[in-house]
Amino acid sequence: MYNERMTRTVPLYIPKSRAERKRRALPFKPFILGAVCCGLLFVFLLLDGIRKDPKIAEWWTLHIAAAWETAVGSVTSMLPVSLFELCIIALIIICVWLYVMLMLCLCRAKFKKILCGILWVAAVAVCVLDMYMVSMGFGYYRPPMSFETAGDKYTAEQAYAVCSYFLDDYNAIANKLERDENGCVKCPYTFRELAKKIRDEYDKLDNDYLTRYTPIAKPVTNSWIMSDFLIIGVTFLPTGEANINTEAPVTEYTETIAHELAHAKGVMREGDANLLAQQVLISSDDEFLRYCGYFGSFYSLASAVSLAGEHDKFAELVGGVDEKITVERRFANAYWQSQPDVIGSIGEFFNDLYLKINGANNGTGSYDDGNKSDVITPIDPDTGEPEKDPDTGKPVVIPVYSAAQKMYFKLYESKFGAPPENSE
Repeated sequence: MYNERMTRTVPLYIPKSRAERKRRALPFKPFILGAVCCGLLFVFLLLDGIRKDPKIAEWWTLHIAAAWETAVGSVTSMLPVSLFELCIIALIIICVWLYVMLMLCLCRAKFKKILCGILWVAAVAVCVLDMYMVSMGFGYYRPPMSFETAGDKYTAEQAYAVCSYFLDDYNAIANKLERDENGCVKCPYTFRELAKKIRDEYDKLDNDYLTRYTPIAKPVTNSWIMSDFLIIGVTFLPTGEANINTEAPVTEYTETIAHELAHAKGVMREGDANLLAQQVLISSDDEFLRYCGYFGSFYSLASAVSLAGEHDKFAELVGGVDEKITVERRFANAYWQSQPDVIGSIGEFFNDLYLKINGANNGTGSYDDGNKSDVITPIDPDTGEPEKDPDTGKPVVIPVYSAAQKMYFKLYESKFGAPPENSE
């Protein structure tokens, strides 16, 4: 009797197996994961809300974001490859694996497991968004970067003198550099040497707007994908890296290194990053860097001459560009035109959307901010007709030079002073 009673009562005191406890606890996982997602999403929305205050954005970029990039970038810079690229590859593999698991779970009607998987993916995605916001999201709402400029009231003759000086330097360098079978200049450095040289140029700058740490740009192994999407560079500060498409023409990816390092130093607006990159390159003592700076901006400078109606002088400048440069420009244009139109349009769409989400109302048009010039034609209040110059009888035209043109003027003045008005 005793043994029988013991036999009946023993099972009542045996603990539940681990598998049973796990099955019993499973319903609580979705609630926990959901709470985590909500918490991370709240942080993202909070940061997105406060970053739109320019003062907060300025302070955050120079302190929190700068500290993040210094800490993370100092570690990732020791890696010989791009961590950002590795993360993208891992993401693709994980997406394929998740799709297979989703199909298996649907076939087995494991809906709780599917829900948990979705919540895990959502939690990781929002976590990455939070890291993005902390490291670079605030920079888009800082006040614009100010540049030293000159030449607000330059005459067409003065603008012509500046353009002629830089054209002579451009042509001289073009005839010094070695070229490949396509007529394009060869980079005299390895990629890492080039990246270090541009980083060193940034380290020479003394500007409180820029963060202190400057990473070394990294080449992307699968650069052909970036070319398909018409992308030359990507700065991703959650990993503290500036990633460069080395399949692009060398002059263009050199300028892009300078552009992406501007982003890495807190200059997130595309127009400002372009201006800073051009300033860094064309003011360098290194001839190859100056050549790449001219390659991306000389025609914009030359157009300053035509603003006052001196179209013959503009044609003279453009016609004076060395044929070697023209051949290289044709090759660069042909390279981008050879990329798939559909994939390029997708890349353009998402880049435009990304910039608009970050406050650039004109999207990809913001790359041209600072490079827009205009003319003012005063109207005679008595006649209602355009004012005319009493000496020449021609309509009065007042040039409004772009920030890029006035930056060139400032660089010229720092060397020689302002050109005389009769400087033909």
